[in-house]
This record gives sequence, C-alpha cells and structure tokens, in this order.
Amino acid sequence: MKFYQLVFLLSTAVLGGCAGTSHVTSDNMSLKSDETAVLTDYDVKNGFITIQAVGYGCTFFDSFKVKVSDRENNELKVVRTRPDECGMKPRNISLQYSFKHLGLDLNKSIQVKNPVLETTERLSTSN
Repeated sequence: MKFYQLVFLLSTAVLGGCAGTSHVTSDNMSLKSDETAVLTDYDVKNGFITIQAVGYGCTFFDSFKVKVSDRENNELKVVRTRPDECGMKPRNISLQYSFKHLGLDLNKSIQVKNPVLETTERLSTSN
C-alpha cells in the first residue's frame, strides 16, 4: 500500500509541476488558447499534417487542433488549444494530425496558413 501512496505522491508532484509555472520567453511562443500556432516546420501528405513546434515540457497531442481556415481556397491552420508554460528546456516536438474529416478537397493543393519560424529564429534544442 505504501508503494501506491508513493507513486500517487510522485505523480501528483510531477503532473502538478506544469500548473504553477510560467516561463515562455519568446512572444512568438506565448500563445493563448485557440490561437494560430507558430510552427518550426510542417509536412502535408495524404490527408495528414505533420507539424513541428517548440514545446517546453507540457506540449502533447491534444495541445493542437487542425481547423479549416478558408474552405474555398483549400486552406487549413493549426491552432494551439493549450499553452505550454512548464518552463523546461525548449525542444522541437513532432505531431501528426488527420484533416480528412474537415471536408477540404484532397485532390487539390492544401495551403497551411500558420507562421513558420525561419531557420535562424528556431530555438536551439542542443543547449
């Protein structure tokens, strides 16, 4: 029983660590809920978009959502649904999402309307 209590206490401490911190240093990375995400890269293939973005320790699959930006022009955008304010060392994360259900014409070119950081602006993850 003591083992389970210890696991519970440790998991509470680890999971609660993101809740009380706020260490997003770049204005481009500090996004409020449901704002257009700033990406470091993306790839669109066969009804899926693979995005790369900067995470600070609390960025997960449900931190982003893919939405139609302009159906007429076959445009989509990725929005951040939860800001990452954990304050850990910045790292590039890669996530894949389906947009087949959004009703865009998959036979036409898909345009992504997110800002993408230039190579010189990307956060170094090797420090």
